[in-house]
Order: sequence, then C-alpha cells, then structure tokens
Amino acid sequence: MRNCFSLGLTAGGAAWMLAAFLALPARAQTHYGGVPGVSSVKVDGTSTLHDWEMEGKMIGGSMEFGPDVKLDASLPDGKVAVKAHAIIPVLTIHSKAEHSPEIMDGLMQKALKADTFPRIEYTLTEMTSKGPHEAGKPLNFDATGNLVIAGATNQVSFPVTIDASDPAKIKVSATVPIKMTAYGVDPPAPNIGLGLMRCGDDVKIIIDWTLKKRG
Repeated sequence: MRNCFSLGLTAGGAAWMLAAFLALPARAQTHYGGVPGVSSVKVDGTSTLHDWEMEGKMIGGSMEFGPDVKLDASLPDGKVAVKAHAIIPVLTIHSKAEHSPEIMDGLMQKALKADTFPRIEYTLTEMTSKGPHEAGKPLNFDATGNLVIAGATNQVSFPVTIDASDPAKIKVSATVPIKMTAYGVDPPAPNIGLGLMRCGDDVKIIIDWTLKKRG
C-alpha cells in the first residue's frame, strides 16, 4: 500500500510540475519581415571599357532573433541566436547605364538564367557579434551563410552592420564580394564598343535591407 501511495505521489508530483511548466509564458522570438520598395541591392562590376552598376529595390524574406537577443550596446560578443533568409528577384535588378540600359539588363538576366532561376537567395547559417558596441550606433557582426545564384550554391562570409535605432524596424547592411564564375555565370560581353567590352569576373553585391518588426 505504501509503495503504491508513494508511486502515486511521485506520478502526481511529476504531472503537477509538467502542468506548471506548460503554464509558463513562452519567451517570444523577435521577428522582422522585409519591407517592399524600401530596401536596395546594388551590383557593382568592372569591364574592359568602364565600371558598371545595377540596382534593385526589392529584398524579401525575414530575420528572427532568439528571446535573449537585445540589439543594443549591451549585446555580448559571440554567436547570436538568429535565423535569416533573404530573397532578391532577378528581374527587379536593372542597369544604371545612361544609354541603352535594357541591353545590360537582358545580358545579365540571360547570364543568371533568370527564366529557370528567377531568384537570388541567401540563408544565414551563423552570425557572430563583434564589439565594442556604441549606444546609438549600428552593431557589427560577421555572417556566414549559403548564397544561391543561377541555381548554384556557395558558402560566403562577410561583415554585417545592423542599425536598430528605430524600435519598429532594423536596417541590415553588407557588401558581399563574389566571382560570377563561382556560380557558373559567364561574365557578359555586350556587343558594343566595337566588341571590345567584356565584364570582369569579380562583382560586389551591396545590400541595404530594411525589415519591419512583426507582432
């Protein structure tokens, strides 16, 4: 009898503890979503004739920070609990050339195989905070993740800043250097300038991504 009573007490106590645990409020993640038309992505490159630039205004996706992450001067150095996924539609990126920008648009869309792979995508795998952090100034991080261009995936690492001065939104800024050939992309060679122009392999993707707090 005593053994049965003790067993019942143990089971009852465990059930009570489980119920109490489930009743505790969950610590919420902080979720941010991309804002259409506010962000910018620039692609800077070189050629045998002159430098060139393309620009878009659309970056979709989201970032989600763990419940213990505070984007302020108190943020400690080290790994940050965060998930992020960014999406850039290829057809929203356009040449900044003064003359016949549609030629460069068509060449780049063809080179990136936009009909088959209409999006550039980035998935964050690790982000590390780097101090010191100054109050009111953007926070500094090192980011590593997988960048997908024209159906090819490469791991890339680069510095990132996050401006969290507005409590309702954040601005993520980064410059990502890549080689087009690393993604199976042949640098375009426009049929202009007597056929002497050929784009260089190295380009920089410059990101200013504004995200609004959700919930």
